[in-house]
Amino acid sequence: MKQFQYYLPTALQKIGYVIFFVLYKVFVCIEIRGKEHIKALSRNRNLTQPIILASNHTSELDVTAMPLVLPFFSQLYPIYFVSNMTEKYKTFGWRSYMYGGVFFNMLGGYAVHSGSHDYAVALEDHLLLLKQKRGRTLWISPEGMRTRDGRMNPARGGLGYLVYDTNAIVIPIAIDTFFNMNAWDFFTRRRKVVITVGRPMTRSELFTSPNATTTPLVEDFRHAGQIVLDKIEEMME
Repeated sequence: MKQFQYYLPTALQKIGYVIFFVLYKVFVCIEIRGKEHIKALSRNRNLTQPIILASNHTSELDVTAMPLVLPFFSQLYPIYFVSNMTEKYKTFGWRSYMYGGVFFNMLGGYAVHSGSHDYAVALEDHLLLLKQKRGRTLWISPEGMRTRDGRMNPARGGLGYLVYDTNAIVIPIAIDTFFNMNAWDFFTRRRKVVITVGRPMTRSELFTSPNATTTPLVEDFRHAGQIVLDKIEEMME
């Protein structure tokens, strides 16, 4: 089985936790609700299922806030995350020199192998991550992309496929919102960001029809992701 970095992303995410906790508390009105759902899983040392944190994707800042939903000493670290291939970041200006590749691997990010039209191929690394003995927490957006207008995009099938294949527990997380936050908003505390952690959802809640539980199709994977997105939207309201 492919070996993934464990200690380095754990250490870097703990450092990032301290840095961004201070920054967000000082400069941004940030509130995290529903952490009791995560704490219950963190205390369960007999947990055999992997964990998927599924959120809407409002900004590049989302990834910096995600570790804050976990207790600092949680056994669910590190949080691996789904990223794009390096080529997708060529239009990101100076950030294109850092985003993707080895740098993201160090932080816990692994790219989707896009263009394969096969979930098993596209999400090969993420399936392996969820099936390893430790470090089985993954963050993904059911939308498959960052919002362009502040509204959520329809769900793609990646989350549903991961849940079906690994029997992972899904934690819906609503981020409201880092969208279009600029430096002025950040440093002047003009924006309040509320991150709400929902109750865990199981595979049986996302795949309910007889066909979906035995021989799911692409539509079933997308529908499973949409159920999670609908829950996220409900939490935001």
